[in-house]
Amino acid sequence: MNNVKLNLLLIGVISALSHSVAIGDEVKTKEKKTGMEAVDLKDEVDDVQWRAVNDGVMGGRSKGDSYLTEAGNRIFTGEISLRNNGGFSSVRTFGGKYDLSDYEGVEVEVRGDGRMYYFTARADSKRMLAFWYPIQTKAGEWMTVKIPFRSMYATSFGRKLKGLKLNTKNITSFGLMLYDKKDGDFSIELKEVKVYQ
Repeated sequence: MNNVKLNLLLIGVISALSHSVAIGDEVKTKEKKTGMEAVDLKDEVDDVQWRAVNDGVMGGRSKGDSYLTEAGNRIFTGEISLRNNGGFSSVRTFGGKYDLSDYEGVEVEVRGDGRMYYFTARADSKRMLAFWYPIQTKAGEWMTVKIPFRSMYATSFGRKLKGLKLNTKNITSFGLMLYDKKDGDFSIELKEVKVYQ
């Protein structure tokens, strides 16, 4: 990637690795990149913001939002309600643009509540078209999930679409989605995200 800034991908403080990329740092040239690249993922940077999008946009009653802990981890939490044909909650970034075409995918470290979540991505500023990857969490346990971009599938309003691929050269949003059609409280903590080749 040539002079592309990874000033946001998903969350908080990342361990200081020899190949770490901090906010505002330029991604190293392809010849220098090896293995995993850790990314510092603060929010509210360079007009990039995290926002909640819940089923209230369709008349539902679910509630959800996210915040950063003192440690810099992102917590996505709330309550799913199936009333009024509801049943989903999500958070995602707005305002960013990333060329990740030199990478194969991302690896995330999460601690969930046993529910299945989706890591999401959008490209070309198409908000109604999202690419999902399922993450089945284990209650109270940290887990690392490797997410190849090629394995993310296209959706529109929760419906799976065939034949579409994520444009990794123009990613405009990342996020988390809960859409398991089950009532109740939820919470997932996101500690680390790495892009990899």
